[in-house]
Amino acid sequence: MLVLYYFYTMNLKFHKSREFIKYCFVGASGVFVNMGVLVILTRFFHLAIEYASPIAIETAIISNFVLNNIWTFRSRTVETSLIKRFIRFHMVALTAGLVNYTTLLFLVYGLDLLDIIANLIGIAAAMMVNYLLNSRWTWKKHSI
Repeated sequence: MLVLYYFYTMNLKFHKSREFIKYCFVGASGVFVNMGVLVILTRFFHLAIEYASPIAIETAIISNFVLNNIWTFRSRTVETSLIKRFIRFHMVALTAGLVNYTTLLFLVYGLDLLDIIANLIGIAAAMMVNYLLNSRWTWKKHSI
């Protein structure tokens, strides 16, 4: 119910739902990238979570940008260059990444939650911010 209210209040039109679904698929792949890198760095290379998490987040950011650019928002006519879109996407993703990172650290160190569960919660906390800002700023439609 909260999700429906959120869509309504943010004035998202349902004709964009196919785009949003694609964005969610890319985001899901980013979850796997983020979690995979985090697990590899912490379990196999014994890197502290404080260092492993930013590397995992950055890897997922780059992966998600590439997939969103070539698939999710491919049909949009945009005014901005690829580099400018990457910088915008990165700024948005780093903002969301900060939400992910601080949530992860709080849940691990503050509430003694398992790092994998805490990371998934952190990723979920950042998802809508990512879509809304990227949809409306990074891949903003060119007005004709």
